[in-house]
Amino acid sequence: MIKKRTQRSMSTHILAMHGAISPETIRRFARTGIGRNIILLLFSVLLLFGSFDFAGQQLTARAANPGSGNACSWYRVRWGDTLSAIARRSRTTIGTLAEANYIRNVNLIFVGQTLCLPYRVSHGYSPAGTIGSGVESNGVVRWYDYSDLNWSTRPEVEGLLRQAAARYGLPANLLLAIAWQESGWYQHVIARDGGIGVMQLMPYTAMSINAGTRIRRDPYHLVDNIYLGVTYLSWLWHSFGGNLDRVISGYNEGGWAVIHRGIFNWHYVDNVRYLMRVF
Repeated sequence: MIKKRTQRSMSTHILAMHGAISPETIRRFARTGIGRNIILLLFSVLLLFGSFDFAGQQLTARAANPGSGNACSWYRVRWGDTLSAIARRSRTTIGTLAEANYIRNVNLIFVGQTLCLPYRVSHGYSPAGTIGSGVESNGVVRWYDYSDLNWSTRPEVEGLLRQAAARYGLPANLLLAIAWQESGWYQHVIARDGGIGVMQLMPYTAMSINAGTRIRRDPYHLVDNIYLGVTYLSWLWHSFGGNLDRVISGYNEGGWAVIHRGIFNWHYVDNVRYLMRVF
């Protein structure tokens, strides 16, 4: 059993780690009233900057929504960039960039953050129910196929996720939580790494599932996307005997990785666990 550090010992550890001051010197200084206040202030600052850093990392990986009939051109933020300058260079508006990249504060972007710069696709856009397919005749799932990507509403997604959970005998809140963590329940999003839609399926993952089930499902279409993701979760559920941590981790890093390397994406697992309690 590992004991939790007290606030003072945590501060001592952090200060010693970030500088050349010995832990004993810090402890003696911390016993004074002024020293204690200074250390607590520094500790708060470190936590604050750690939060900013974490937020920046999250935003670089988050999916984007270029909007109906649009695709993404990707841009990595550099030192000195502002959203208004990027908008001018890409001949769009700040509002368009903010909406496409889920940016709440248009004055706050991060160096290294990857932004979607929306542009119109020439061959149209397929809303739900149309025939366009992102799967070729030989079973290959195309990458970044915005033209065949369905639109969806959150109530529609929630209803389909609950139906799929009942059909496969899985906890509904598990599906709802993973889908929210992956895409925020949006189908018309493609992540920078190629993950498609609601449950953010990679094209090669979709092809593997199709090969295993001998059913040709199109991850660019909402219903197929959900059933591809639920099929994969069902496989993980039975492989890991319903062990939630391993199932959740496996959806993010792959079942093989969990078996051979264990769980190393605890932040993802904890987020999904939290969302399961919310749903």
